[in-house]
Amino acid sequence: MFSQMNYENGKKTGKQCADSIAENIRVFFRTAEAAGYSEEAIHIQAEFMKKDLSPSRYEEVRGIAEGAKVDFGRLLAYNLLQQKILPEGCTVFFAAGSSSSTGATIIGKNSDKGGDELFTGKNCYKLHEINVVSYFENEDGSHIVGVSAAGTTGIKMGLNSHGVAAATNFGYSSEIKRKSLSTEDKFAGDRAQIARDALQHKTALEAAQYAASRLIARPMASSGILEFADADEVYIVENAYEYVAVNKITNAVDSRSNYFVTLDKLNEPGNASCYCRYHRSQKMLAEVEGHVTVDDLKQISMDHHDGTGSVGICRHLDGIQSSTQSSAIMELNREHPEKSLIHVALGKPCNAWRNEDGHVTISMDMKREELPEEFLCGEPYKKYCMAEPIFN
Repeated sequence: MFSQMNYENGKKTGKQCADSIAENIRVFFRTAEAAGYSEEAIHIQAEFMKKDLSPSRYEEVRGIAEGAKVDFGRLLAYNLLQQKILPEGCTVFFAAGSSSSTGATIIGKNSDKGGDELFTGKNCYKLHEINVVSYFENEDGSHIVGVSAAGTTGIKMGLNSHGVAAATNFGYSSEIKRKSLSTEDKFAGDRAQIARDALQHKTALEAAQYAASRLIARPMASSGILEFADADEVYIVENAYEYVAVNKITNAVDSRSNYFVTLDKLNEPGNASCYCRYHRSQKMLAEVEGHVTVDDLKQISMDHHDGTGSVGICRHLDGIQSSTQSSAIMELNREHPEKSLIHVALGKPCNAWRNEDGHVTISMDMKREELPEEFLCGEPYKKYCMAEPIFN
């Protein structure tokens, strides 16, 4: 019954942004080929990994393929291996519990990602994938609203109607250099999928326990970080292949870039961007600790203090270099979790937050049909993806 519902929901998603999905799949395989991975190798790895998909998730991908009129096998491979072929860099920042102005957690994320010279055509913009607002239903009747790349079932960041939020970061670990894509490496898949699966749970603790146990059994395809938050606490799960660490934060501010803190000995040396974004976000959070607001986190997401390039939090870089693609701030409600809010800006935060057509606020008691169509299709992203920086 639930698998059928997932299939139907996937079909709706596929129809909404069919052109973007088809273009993203095409670019994924051409990018993989340019990186030295044949289409045959990609399909072999996807076949090996698909056993980790639940029947409902499998049916959702099948529904998206049907709705978008694309090949199911190619879409499945894109979902399972997108983060390995096209990893993203990000900055996550939050005020847990009483450190916020409301006494309940507020968590934000800037999603940064590189492009590729093959990202061309009417459904890509300036060499990058299109980000969209996504809506997924869980088996218990709850649902998830987040930000995804068009055609994927995972989330870059998102919130469920139980009032649990999730975010993800790529991790620049020294371990990554000794790993390669092969059927012998037993990877659990990408962070976006793990984050989505974890949001089937009702508390941040349960979500973090699920993610950590899954990563202990089979690590991520590339090293990284997952953050899970509810109104009272935040759990940060760091994973670099066989290494897994969990940090619990209560009533305090904190942040992560692509820089490990608990597993700090595994950081790849010399990455100025990770170091600068982490310390800049830490400084800005410390200045407002105890009364952090949504607007404070928006200011962090738009920050150009260290410049607009690789070391800035709101990153503007030309061509295929990693730059900020979207932002979300999740405002958790302790008494009424279903009324928790997710604020989403598609495109460069310094532009999208300042323009009415660039951002949207969604309450978790809203239904799919109540969400603005233009955000489900990613139209604001196309407008603000490569906008010129606006300084404070």
